[in-house]
Amino acid sequence: MRVLMVVAALVLGSMGATKADAVGYLDLPLVNGNGEQRGGVHPDLPTDRATIEQLLAGYRAEGISPVRFKALLWQYWIVRAAEDAGVNLSEWDPQRTAAANKAVIFAVYDFYAKLHLTHPDTLRWMGFANIGAPAFAAGMLDLGSVPELRWFSTMLMSMQKHIFMDLGAMHAAYLHGGIEAVREMRDAGIIDADTTAAWEDPAQAVMEFSSREQNLVIADQFNRMRSRLLPPGEIVTYAITVAGPMPVPGGKTPAQYRPLFGGPLPAFNYADRVARWDFLSNDTVPAYERLSSEAVHRIVQRPFADRVAEYRATTRLIDLLPFTGSDVESQPSK
Repeated sequence: MRVLMVVAALVLGSMGATKADAVGYLDLPLVNGNGEQRGGVHPDLPTDRATIEQLLAGYRAEGISPVRFKALLWQYWIVRAAEDAGVNLSEWDPQRTAAANKAVIFAVYDFYAKLHLTHPDTLRWMGFANIGAPAFAAGMLDLGSVPELRWFSTMLMSMQKHIFMDLGAMHAAYLHGGIEAVREMRDAGIIDADTTAAWEDPAQAVMEFSSREQNLVIADQFNRMRSRLLPPGEIVTYAITVAGPMPVPGGKTPAQYRPLFGGPLPAFNYADRVARWDFLSNDTVPAYERLSSEAVHRIVQRPFADRVAEYRATTRLIDLLPFTGSDVESQPSK
C-alpha cells in the first residue's frame, strides 16, 4: 500500500509540475511548429497580443534566456502577423476544407501583396511570394474539390500556414521591432544566424528567404506528400509538377526547364527538394529578380481572386493536356 501511495504522489507531483510549467509558458515544445493544426505553435499559448506582451516583458525583466520562452516569442510574432493580415489565428485550421478556408488562404496572400506594395524597395520577397501564390492557391482549391485528394489539399494549406508562421512572423518582427526583434528570434533559436544576417539587407535576400522556405520550412511536408501510399503521392505530386504553371513572367514551367526525353513532360518531381530548388534557384527566382519594380507592382496589385481563377484546372484544361500547352509560355493572358 505504501508503495502505491508513493507512486501516486510522484504521478500527481509530476502532473502539477507540468501544469505549472505550462502556466508559466516556459520551455514549451513546438507541438504545432509546422502549422498543420488549428492555432499557434502550442495549444496552451494565448493568442491575445496584450497578454503575450505582458508575459514577454516579465521574462525579459527577469533576465530569462530567450531560449526558454522560444514558443511564446514565436507565438507573439505569429499573432502580430495574423493581426496585420486580418486572420484569426485561434481559428486558422488547415484541417478544414479548402472551401471553408478560402477566405484565410486569400487573406494571407493579400497580406503579402500589401507588405510588398507598402515596402517595395525593402520587402521584395513578399512580392515574389505573392506572384507565385495564385497557382499554389488554385492547387489547394482544385485538390480540395476531389474527396480522394483532399489530404493533399490539406498539406498544401498546412504549407501555406507553415510559411506564414515562419517568414510571415519574421516580417512582422522586422516591421514592428526592427533588426533587434529579428536578433531576439535568433537568440531564442527560432531562426538561424544566416537568416538573421539576411535581414540586415532584406532587399537583397529574395534568394536566401526562398531557400529557407523551400529547403527548411516545407521540405518535410513535400516529402510526406510524395511518400503517401494511397492515393499514390508519387503520382499526385508529379501531376502537380506537370500542371504547375509559372506565374513569374520570363520563368519556365517545369517541363520547359527540364523536359523528359525532350518531350512535353517534366523530367523531375516538384516534391523532390533538390530538384525543386535547382529549378527555383536557377530559373524562377532569377526571373523574378529580372523584373522591373513596375512590372512587379502591376502583377501584385491585381485582385488575387482574379489571378487564382486563371490558374484553376477548369480554366486551364487545354493547357494541362501535355501535348497541347506545354510548349507555350504559361503566363495567362492579362
